[in-house]
Amino acid sequence: MSSKPDSKIKVETPTTPVSPTLDNYRVISSDDGSEEVEAHIEFMELAIQQANLARPIETAFSVGSLLVHGRKIISTGYSREIPGNTHAAQCAIIKSKSTSQAHLVKGSVLYTTMEPCSFRLSKNTPCSTNIIKAGIRQVIIGVKEPLTFSECQGVRKLLEAGIEVIHLKLLEERCLRPNIHLLR
Repeated sequence: MSSKPDSKIKVETPTTPVSPTLDNYRVISSDDGSEEVEAHIEFMELAIQQANLARPIETAFSVGSLLVHGRKIISTGYSREIPGNTHAAQCAIIKSKSTSQAHLVKGSVLYTTMEPCSFRLSKNTPCSTNIIKAGIRQVIIGVKEPLTFSECQGVRKLLEAGIEVIHLKLLEERCLRPNIHLLR
């Protein structure tokens, strides 16, 4: 289940390796039919649906996220869902606190269509910091953050904190589509 590149999307992403010394970073570039990859695709497609709910603006990306424990979705989130210039991962974490599964967040997996931010111009805490504080054990990203606004170090922060990161590169184009207005 791979998607064909969309020639209308032009994006510049960091080309340097995340960190050659950390081994808790994997890239999945193709669907090998394994149960693991199929589950990652299924949940990332749900995160993409969340990203499509975000109102497009010229000053920020539209991202979708969901927190998962096993095969159970704890909470979802998308950019600007909660008032206060909130990001998708931030919304999913905030919303998880008011669910009956709040106790499952520690040790859970976060699916996010774009690399979690490493700093914020607003007074909000960066998503990578929120993820570390929440005790999330693994983060699956659809795409590294393009260089449109900043050089994000979210993946590096997560790896340095001991969190496993998987880049689901085979869905990169689909994860970027909610941001087509910023990437042409």
